[in-house]
Amino acid sequence: MLNAKRLSELLAKNVDPKLYPRMFVMSPNGTLLAYSTPVDIKELRDQAALISMAWKEHEAAVQAKVSKGKGSDEPGSSQQTTSSAEPLLETLTIEFENNNLIVRAIQPKLLLILVGGVPPGRKASFKITPEAYGDPRYPTSGSSNNAQSSTTTVTASAPSSQSNTPPESDVTNSPARTVTSIAGSHMSQREKDMKLGTLHIQRKKLDAMTRFIRSDFDSKGFVMPDDSNFP
Repeated sequence: MLNAKRLSELLAKNVDPKLYPRMFVMSPNGTLLAYSTPVDIKELRDQAALISMAWKEHEAAVQAKVSKGKGSDEPGSSQQTTSSAEPLLETLTIEFENNNLIVRAIQPKLLLILVGGVPPGRKASFKITPEAYGDPRYPTSGSSNNAQSSTTTVTASAPSSQSNTPPESDVTNSPARTVTSIAGSHMSQREKDMKLGTLHIQRKKLDAMTRFIRSDFDSKGFVMPDDSNFP
C-alpha cells in the first residue's frame, strides 16, 4: 500500500523555496494523497480541484484525438507509444501570472504536481500545454536527450526501521540514495539551465522526481487503485 507519510517526507526534502516551493501527489479525481509541508491546506485543495478538472478535460481531448486517428500508420502517433496500462495524457503545464503548475502522470491513477515560482513581475497570460506520451517536451530544452542529460538530484531518506514484513511502497524504503545523471561539468549544465529559464529548471526537477518514484513503485510492484477502492 501507499505510505503517504514517507511520500510526503520525500516531497518535502525536494522542494525549493523559490523555484518549486510545493509538491504534492493526488488522484485524477482530486483526492490528495501526499504533500510537502508547510502547506495552506485550503489553497492546496483549491489547486487539486483545478488540476482535476483541467486534467480530465485535456485527457478526454487527447483520447478523442487518438480515437479519431486510430489505425493511422503515421510515425510518432500517440497511440503507437502508449500501452493499455499508461494514461494517454502524460504531462500538463499550467502557467499563471504568479506561478506554474506542472502535472505528471506517474501512473494512470496517480498524479505528481510541482508548484513552481516565477520571476517577479512576470507578465504572462494564462496558458495550458498538454503533452501526450510521445509528444515533444515543453518547454523545449534544445536537446532531444534532455531527460538523460540532467544534473537534477532527488534526495531520499533511509527507512526509520527494518522489518521482516513485505515493504510498503513508500518511495523511501531502501537505504538513502541519490539519483543523478550528469552530462558535462556542473557549472556548465547549470549555466545552460539558467539560460533556458525557470520553467525548464522546474520541468527537470519534475522529470527527476518522476523517474525516482516510478522506479521505486515498479521495484515493489505497486499500482495505485482507483478512487472507488479507497477505504
